[in-house]
Amino acid sequence: MRKILIILLLAAIPGRALAVSEAVTPWLLFSMGARASGMGGAHVTEAAGADGVYWNPANLAFYVDRSSITGMHFSPVPDLTDDVYFEYASYAKNVEGWGGIGANIMFLSYGKSEATDETGIKISEFSSWEMAFGGGYGTRLSDRFSAGVGAKVIMSFLSPKIGELEEGQGVTWAVDFGIHGRELLTSLSTERFFPRGLRLGVAVLNLGPALKFVDNGAPNPLPLNFRLGIGFEPYMDDTHRFTLAADVNKVLVRQQGDGVSFDVDPAYKALFTAWGDESFSQEVKDAIYNFGLEYGFGEFIFLRTGWVHDVTGDITDYTFGIGVAYQGLRFDYGAYPQATGLENVNRFSITYDF
Repeated sequence: MRKILIILLLAAIPGRALAVSEAVTPWLLFSMGARASGMGGAHVTEAAGADGVYWNPANLAFYVDRSSITGMHFSPVPDLTDDVYFEYASYAKNVEGWGGIGANIMFLSYGKSEATDETGIKISEFSSWEMAFGGGYGTRLSDRFSAGVGAKVIMSFLSPKIGELEEGQGVTWAVDFGIHGRELLTSLSTERFFPRGLRLGVAVLNLGPALKFVDNGAPNPLPLNFRLGIGFEPYMDDTHRFTLAADVNKVLVRQQGDGVSFDVDPAYKALFTAWGDESFSQEVKDAIYNFGLEYGFGEFIFLRTGWVHDVTGDITDYTFGIGVAYQGLRFDYGAYPQATGLENVNRFSITYDF
């Protein structure tokens, strides 16, 4: 029973909008990579190397020099249990003349749970987990713009069939789309404020069919996510670099019901209808805002901080992190807030560009 409660509580993990309470697999919205976590989750323009597969497949066209691999581990709910953990790994490679390709895998384990009968006697023990694996491709449209696409398979195994209880298992798929612009607003008049120009990123993630756990069961929509972000360097020289980034992301789920039955718009429809199921002011309020700052010293030591503003998810707090890089190998740490009153989530990742 405790693990079942943990599964439900994961819907309130940081970075969630109201719509996620109507969606399953909210972990698809985690800030992948400790660098991104330290920068407040503002990463749709800043994801480089293997992280581009998750954040914006269009980034693969520009920010994979040769090959890149990254991995991350953390405990999503350290205040509640110590045997729920999340693993993330991603790989990307530059293919000359074509662009960047990559693949990743995400795995969330809820640990073991016990099933009991009506008298409280244990009748079974089982493990619960969810995972997604897929790939992405990004190609240059010009020297400044790129586009990308990705696809993933999502599997959920919350519980097996036990006695008369239906199993909690399901499989579905989703696609991602993204565009990226770099070195924008580059001119003599703007070089002072944008030494490397302005970056712009737009991504639509997790566009796919709803997940059904049982035959003829109610559809459970995926957390379809629209991300828009900008990034730039307000100052940089041969030794010092400051990077600023800001994202806004909106979870697009439209579900209506009378308390007994529910009608869920398919993802392709919710991409448009979910913007107008509340007042404009409420739609703006429900969005999640991410801000990040990174200072790099000689591309060797990195200090990061950020801000997450999620009113509906009860998260308005700072993030911070640090990174150390040497000869293509980088170790990162990021502290990301949970809901008010809960401890920060510590995230660790390692990246190797080769």
